[in-house]
Amino acid sequence: MIQVKPNILIITSRSDYGGGPEHIFKLVSNLKEQVGFYIAAPTDYPYYDKYSKLIGKENMLIIPHRKFRLFSLFKLIRFVKKKKIDIIHSHGKGAGIYSRLIRYFINVKVIHTFHGIHVDNYNSFQKSLYLLLERLFALRTDKFINVSQGENVLTKKYHIASSDKLIVIENGVEIPDIKVDDKNYEQNPKIIVSFSRFDHSKNSELLVPIALRLKELNQIDNFKILVYGEGPDQNKVKELIAINGLAEYIILKGTTTEPDKVLLSSFCYISTSRWEGMPLGVLEAYAHGLPVIATNVTGNFNIVENNTDGFLFDISRPYDAAELIIDLSKNKTLWKRLSGNSRLKAERNYSINRVVAETRELYYKIYNLR
Repeated sequence: MIQVKPNILIITSRSDYGGGPEHIFKLVSNLKEQVGFYIAAPTDYPYYDKYSKLIGKENMLIIPHRKFRLFSLFKLIRFVKKKKIDIIHSHGKGAGIYSRLIRYFINVKVIHTFHGIHVDNYNSFQKSLYLLLERLFALRTDKFINVSQGENVLTKKYHIASSDKLIVIENGVEIPDIKVDDKNYEQNPKIIVSFSRFDHSKNSELLVPIALRLKELNQIDNFKILVYGEGPDQNKVKELIAINGLAEYIILKGTTTEPDKVLLSSFCYISTSRWEGMPLGVLEAYAHGLPVIATNVTGNFNIVENNTDGFLFDISRPYDAAELIIDLSKNKTLWKRLSGNSRLKAERNYSINRVVAETRELYYKIYNLR
């Protein structure tokens, strides 16, 4: 019997709150009628349950959270054979180890999405080892998806794979029917929002010197910084906030199941990341018409156009971010211009519909090359 649609195994080593798991959820939700999806993922809340409801528990395989286990590799190999998988699509570094090793045992097509090339926190030996492994794994990878032009530049810079194996499919989000309006500007205090998983890359501790600068300029009472999410550095950030007497102004809210509501209740969005792939938090802010103030790093600078739909600041100069926040709060015309432009950019460039169409096209192209 001729198979009418490809069987695709998604591998992710994270199912907790975050842009990567949400990206997978949106992709599968929109393509499950055209693709036979299977997912290997940890049992983390909330996305393991979301994935299970979407495709059925019988089409799920449990793997560890961000850990490589030989036993899990052989479970995956058996699963690929049993389900007659045509394509493996791995998301992120940990999942990418599994997908490419499977290729040594089974002749299956492999697509890998980086979701950020994170080498800046490695020492020279770690960096060299990681890049060597990626280059070796590239021999077992049919296509790499880069989620931003900046990530594509890094892939080429580090000679991870030949250009013919690279494709850019920039992240996208759903565009809501409603967006922020004048009342968001008129807030007192004005709500600055950030989504974080509280790890080294998200760099949420940078909010402290930003808030201290607002305090130094006698502007802190005009703002509240609300940070949503959880992660390994959460307690460290909380302690830093308390030590600096900022608990009233930087509030860690935990996870939220209503990001739309949060964004629609805010004045602007801030990103303090050390690096990004293509940050969904920034894209979601744009989709709701929020101006964004962000570190001038890969991923962020691929989206934010300075003084057009937001502002970029040097990561080593957090005080500049504070002054940009103040400038934005005192100029309604500026706020409205950035707000309108951010929404327009999301509508034109970052719709989830585009991502779904481009990914479907790639799946079928790889499938037909078997």
